[in-house]
Amino acid sequence: MAGIAGIVCWDQRPVAGELIDQMLAVVRHRGPDGLNVETHGGVGFGHARFALSDAERRRTQPVWLPDRVCGLVADVRLHNRRDLLGALGNVPWFMGAPTDAEIVLASYERWSMEAVQRLRGDFAFAIWDGRIRKLFAARDPFGVKPLFYVADPRRLCFGSEVKQLLVIPGVDAKPNDAAVAELLATARAYAREATFFEGVMRLRPGFCLEAGEHGVRTWRWWDPAGRLAAPAPIRAEEYAQRFYELFRNSVKCRLDGTSPIALELSGGYDSSSVVAVAAELQAHGTRPLPKIVTISHCYPGLPCDEREFIDAVLENCPFPAIRFDAPVADYASALDREFRKIDAPYPDLSWARRSLGASHLAAEGCRVVLTGLGADELVWDPDYDLDLWRDGHYLRSIRHCLRDPRVLRDGAQRQSIGRLARFAAPQWLKDRMRRFIRHGSPGVPDWVTPMAAAMASQSDHAGMGIDSRFPSLAQASIHGWLTSSSFHWFLESEELLAAHHGYELRHPFLDQDLVEFVLAIPWQGRHAQPGSFKTLLVTAMGERLPPALRDRNRKATFDAYFTRLQEGGYASLDGALFGGERWVSRRFTDRAALEVAQGWVRKRVNVSYEVRQRLWLAEMIELWLRTFGSDVAI
Repeated sequence: MAGIAGIVCWDQRPVAGELIDQMLAVVRHRGPDGLNVETHGGVGFGHARFALSDAERRRTQPVWLPDRVCGLVADVRLHNRRDLLGALGNVPWFMGAPTDAEIVLASYERWSMEAVQRLRGDFAFAIWDGRIRKLFAARDPFGVKPLFYVADPRRLCFGSEVKQLLVIPGVDAKPNDAAVAELLATARAYAREATFFEGVMRLRPGFCLEAGEHGVRTWRWWDPAGRLAAPAPIRAEEYAQRFYELFRNSVKCRLDGTSPIALELSGGYDSSSVVAVAAELQAHGTRPLPKIVTISHCYPGLPCDEREFIDAVLENCPFPAIRFDAPVADYASALDREFRKIDAPYPDLSWARRSLGASHLAAEGCRVVLTGLGADELVWDPDYDLDLWRDGHYLRSIRHCLRDPRVLRDGAQRQSIGRLARFAAPQWLKDRMRRFIRHGSPGVPDWVTPMAAAMASQSDHAGMGIDSRFPSLAQASIHGWLTSSSFHWFLESEELLAAHHGYELRHPFLDQDLVEFVLAIPWQGRHAQPGSFKTLLVTAMGERLPPALRDRNRKATFDAYFTRLQEGGYASLDGALFGGERWVSRRFTDRAALEVAQGWVRKRVNVSYEVRQRLWLAEMIELWLRTFGSDVAI
């Protein structure tokens, strides 16, 4: 984790260092180990340092080539340093062991923009190339490291967080109406190119950017479908064995550094697998590991409490364990602060839980946390029935819908059969159904204004796209899950919140080599894995997971916990929302309809979690808009 900032003026007007200072000051939480700013004519770079190694403590960014013609600022963790250094050979300007940022700049010096294809790790960086007077920037495939920018004919400005760009003169904190309307209508946030602020853009995960005086262009550099190389046909268990080897290496790479490291342990398959692999590395690894602890949140009395499985993992775990009950606090008292953490109308209800967890991590000196995020998208079993049908196995396809335990776990036979029927329907019937659906009700809540509903309908929120270049629908589905903008939003939000609490997140399941291997597995190889839930992962881990966990066949849901948190804020919010005449979100929300709907929820009428979430987001949008002053929404 680090904070980066930069301004490039195309007319070569000198960049004021004080402005870069301001951009770094608002992300001081990302750089507790020092801030550094350098300006050279029309280029200014800044870096907020988060040092986890001796080399990082001794060196600073920005990094420049000896002739100062190229410079870089980066938030980067490389996992293939050795391979890159071997390919680079002798780099005359390296002084001792190079930092990851220096390796990235040397790679650009050698291979230009193609260097990004050689990188493995989590990164967001920007390089000024004075030879061609252009800025080159890139993000890792999954968006673990954030990067935002504002471009106009005079300049390009970039930073790790949106708030950095809002301090720049001429960049207004004006809400992006289309993004707000989409959030209100769909109850889901998307990490697309546009952000919640007009004119502030996001460099999307797996994308590069090149900017010059004639404009900005972006393109996707990570495209696994375009270079898919299927493994040679092997037995199903061999796919699982190769998965484990890559996963083990991914965990090992993310346990580097000298600072203590925490492992999230929720009791689910994913985090438990990370802990089990780390324990194996501790016992049989070839190098000593830093101090490691596990951290677990418990939820007494709620369905999401998984102490039974946490205890089962900890029985054979050599690491000290931090475990605490997640508090249920009135989140309303911290709304303004939470809005500003992620620069969006989607605050963290569980901020008290995060704060308590962060205090435990700080007491242990942990500045890095490994998670199980990304595993749901990578190892969840896709819908094999569609590929069975496409390959002519019609009866097996129907049996899969009715009998496969991966379907029965949700009691979703009817849903699966309906999906299969839509897939198998002739094209003329699909075309007719599309015309019918197009003129049907969009399902937008009554409290959303017609203007907001119209704006939301123009957004592409239908779901993930299916890339037809994949040989099977199962592979395309996994790719779609991993590249969906809703998944990227979740990762981005988690990173921003962790940064505010002073630690860096690392995700072993989001490893490029591991993901590309999984995407290349033929669907038949996935379908042949034994078991009933997350079969590739469970088969790969085998007896490394305790029996209680291998046999659980379910995933925890946190709806009840978040519903309790939402209910805890009712009393505080009612007066603030409906106590006066002020209503700044009237372009988006019908206040009277919203107040009626909220009344039913307050009276504990049987309302689904989805409806509760939509109502809660309508409230949050109103309060978020008020943080910028009523004039922005009138």
